[in-house]
Amino acid sequence: MLIVAESGSTKIDWRIIKNDKSHQHFTTEGFNPNYHPKELFTGFVARLNEHIQITSAKRVFFYGSGCSSLQAEDIIKSALREVIPNAIIEVNHDLFGAARALFGTGSGIASILGTGSSSCIFENGKIVDAVPSLGYLLADEGSGFHLGKLLLNAFFKNDLTEELSEKFLLNYPISLADFLSKLYKHPKPNTLVAEFVPFMVENRNHPVIDHLVRQAFEEFFRNILLKYSHRRNYELGFVGSIAWIFRQQLSEVAQQHQLTIRKIIQNPVNELVKYHLSF
Repeated sequence: MLIVAESGSTKIDWRIIKNDKSHQHFTTEGFNPNYHPKELFTGFVARLNEHIQITSAKRVFFYGSGCSSLQAEDIIKSALREVIPNAIIEVNHDLFGAARALFGTGSGIASILGTGSSSCIFENGKIVDAVPSLGYLLADEGSGFHLGKLLLNAFFKNDLTEELSEKFLLNYPISLADFLSKLYKHPKPNTLVAEFVPFMVENRNHPVIDHLVRQAFEEFFRNILLKYSHRRNYELGFVGSIAWIFRQQLSEVAQQHQLTIRKIIQNPVNELVKYHLSF
């Protein structure tokens, strides 16, 4: 049995591939070893074991947000070994998973645009350069968090049209004081802010929303992708729900910067399964 998992701030996608090549899919809550206790992740794995006997897994490939340090890697490995003690476990950060899903053993500039954002230059199956991902407190340009933040700013500062403001309140009957109180007490504030993105999806063709989306992507290109001096030597690849849903705006912003998008993938875990089954 083979297990491939891809973890972001919002959810973990698990794929269990049995010896007969049949697949089972599971989704659990997202996990980041830098922010959340190990016991939370151990609980996710234990609950999976209630549905399918994963203790017989021979290999586990885990790609997760926040898994770029040895300490974070050890947290994931330790939790997995408590439930799957005999498996060979490989842990990589989500950006490496995104790059591998997009380019395999090839080359390109890989980016994640989901709840958070990040990017790297991928050369022949390896990351060779990356603009630092500074997290939602300092960066995350172009992400769901960034989009939600722009929308909330526009709503609370009366920059939406009257029509959009009324629609927003119908969907989210919130006041500024109550929302700020909830935000500062929330265990995952970036996820909470990103939860407003569905309103932008529903109204994506409205000029105000379209402008906010393009503003977020423009900041991602200016602050991240344009930092790569040899960017024109590579094609771009994107993974994540934000890149997929707003792919038209993303493609047009890329064209404005004379860059070519080769591939946009909503969910990298399916491509990662194909990659691991090819060996």
